[in-house]
Amino acid sequence: MKKSIRFLATAIIAAAFAFISISAVTLCVIFPNKYTDKVCAAADEFGLSRPLVKSVVWAESRFDRNATSHKGAKGLMQLMPETFDACAVALGLPKNADMYDAENSLRCGCYYLSLLIDKFDGNVTAALMAYNAGEVNARKFLDGEAVFPETQKYIANISKAQRVYGLFG
Repeated sequence: MKKSIRFLATAIIAAAFAFISISAVTLCVIFPNKYTDKVCAAADEFGLSRPLVKSVVWAESRFDRNATSHKGAKGLMQLMPETFDACAVALGLPKNADMYDAENSLRCGCYYLSLLIDKFDGNVTAALMAYNAGEVNARKFLDGEAVFPETQKYIANISKAQRVYGLFG
């Protein structure tokens, strides 16, 4: 009887360990944590939460620094070329800085997101709506117009990702 209980307990512990290991691997595949040093440096430089920045990168590019959207947004933070250029000038980056360079994209994206948070008086959700759909549309959403389904999904995805990235700091 004691052998059976010991065997059962060992089997349960082994199964639990296997489940936890598989879950951790799955989380790492779904929510990658690439460019950690650069993400943290850019987040810290502009006073942003690290999980927020990681979540924006995840929602925008899934950490693919070579990502290009169908609308022309590029890099980890998926900035439009005009926005990137304006941010690059403000940050003193060289003319024609590479949008696909992880550090350039992260610094410009974090700078831009911090500007939006300031413009929307600290309302991070409003700033994220503006990051996704533009400032004019975000103000319309705040005034009661229907939020685009894509923007609703974007905000929900960032919220979900923040819960995960918040576990890692």
